[in-house]
Amino acid sequence: MTPRAAFSSSPLATVTLVMAAAAQAIVAGLSLGYAGNVDPLRDPVSDYAWHRGGRFLFAAAVLLLLAAAGALAVAAHLAALPRTPLTITLFVLWAAGLVVVLLFRSNVSAEDPTLSGQIHRAGGAILFTSLPLAAWTLSTRLRAERRWLAAASTLRRGAIAGVVTAAAFGTSQVVDWLPIGLLERIALLAEFVIIATTAGVLRRAVR
Repeated sequence: MTPRAAFSSSPLATVTLVMAAAAQAIVAGLSLGYAGNVDPLRDPVSDYAWHRGGRFLFAAAVLLLLAAAGALAVAAHLAALPRTPLTITLFVLWAAGLVVVLLFRSNVSAEDPTLSGQIHRAGGAILFTSLPLAAWTLSTRLRAERRWLAAASTLRRGAIAGVVTAAAFGTSQVVDWLPIGLLERIALLAEFVIIATTAGVLRRAVR
């Protein structure tokens, strides 16, 4: 790695971490501030968009994640992080899922589905599955190189957490008694862990 690449990728990794943390903080703030209108145990995060002020904050959180995705991709390129076409495709799908949930509003009620709501739901399914799978394929690729071996193990653990929490959230879509809102927020936290872990790997790689 050239000194210029090392200098450039580390700040971008830090920016990634800060933006992802800010997005997570917004979701946590919405969960507390709108608890009287949106049940954090039973209602999905996208329901905040149906309340005054909530739409702006929800959009801000998604845009921060999209910006974090862009910064992370550039940082990975500058750090010469080994990756496969499948990893890149899954990461792009994750970003596309974020765009979909931002542009298409969720259903007001599960009993009254709309086209926009169904598209939003499909986007959510993509973003919750693609990032953990991208982390899994990336960890598999990194295990082939000694320099990245420790990073591979860390990413693999994050990927497993992401897959498990995404599966739990997906199950709650069809099992009524499961706390769908809580499981979605846990899955979002797992995605933050994946992003933060990857950013941390890139920061350590240039030291």
